[in-house]
Amino acid sequence: MTQLHPTLWRTCRALSGVVRLKLLHLIFAHPGQNVTQLAECAGIGVSDASQELRRLQSRGLLRRSRQGPSVVFEPVPDPQVPTAAPLLKALQLALANGGAGIELVARIAKGLAAERRIALVRALRHGPQTSGQLALAAGRTAHSNLQKHVAVLKGGGWIAQEGRAFVLPPPRHPLTATLLPWL
Repeated sequence: MTQLHPTLWRTCRALSGVVRLKLLHLIFAHPGQNVTQLAECAGIGVSDASQELRRLQSRGLLRRSRQGPSVVFEPVPDPQVPTAAPLLKALQLALANGGAGIELVARIAKGLAAERRIALVRALRHGPQTSGQLALAAGRTAHSNLQKHVAVLKGGGWIAQEGRAFVLPPPRHPLTATLLPWL
């Protein structure tokens, strides 16, 4: 298995958190709110909200600034993270309808939140693969682990099964369409 730059799977791991996505949705809806306001709207503590927002900021998806004594967040991509702007745009589209969008985005992101699952999707970009071929692509992972990875990928809509082979379906979600070319 080839070594991956950790950015993609780490970003997806950050985006697989429902609370982080809820906070991001709130920021899209009302940019410039302070941490206390966001925490209250999300139904979590200020410390937890602050920590979750820093995780999103570390992936280049938010700009943090001070307004008097408050820290506010805005959905402004970090110019030093080239993938942040298109990812933020896809997330804004995906989270526009709130709750259902949040759950789906979390499942899609979870699909790519591990190097082995990224390797599986990359293998499927070359065409249908059997379980044995996928096991090789994932670095000869144990059969039970392969099944777990496949289940997560299926849950996020990354792969489908056609007979005895697995395939990569066409992207039908803005987040999937944005992430797929980066694989």
